[in-house]
Formats: sequence, C-alpha cells, structure tokens
Amino acid sequence: MKLLSVKEICALIQAKPSTIYQWAELGQIPCFKINGLLRFEEKEILDWLKDQKRVYKTGRAGRRPGKEV
Repeated sequence: MKLLSVKEICALIQAKPSTIYQWAELGQIPCFKINGLLRFEEKEILDWLKDQKRVYKTGRAGRRPGKEV
C-alpha cells in the first residue's frame, strides 16, 4: 500500500491544497488521518478518479456549447 500526501494528490490531479482539504472534510475523496495528517491510499485515489469521469456532450464539430462562431 502506497500512501500519498496532500501535496502529492495536488500534483496528481492538479488541484489546490484547499480544494483537497475541503473534499476530505466533506467526505468527497477517500482519505484518512495519521497523527493528524491527511493521507491517501494510491489505489483508492486511482479508483476514485476513474469513478469521477463523466461524459460531456460538446457542441457542433467538437466546439464548446455556447461558443457560436
């Protein structure tokens, strides 16, 4: 089992530490505390990331909705 820190999670998913702490507090990301420090199990995070994927429809020809040319 490989444990990751908040800093490593931030680098992995390109999010701010404050976002990670908020998600942890709200129970939106799998984590636990060791001596008061948040830690994340790598496999759980990778599985969680797969579960977070969503399919979004785009506008015509792959353009973003609302961006008319």
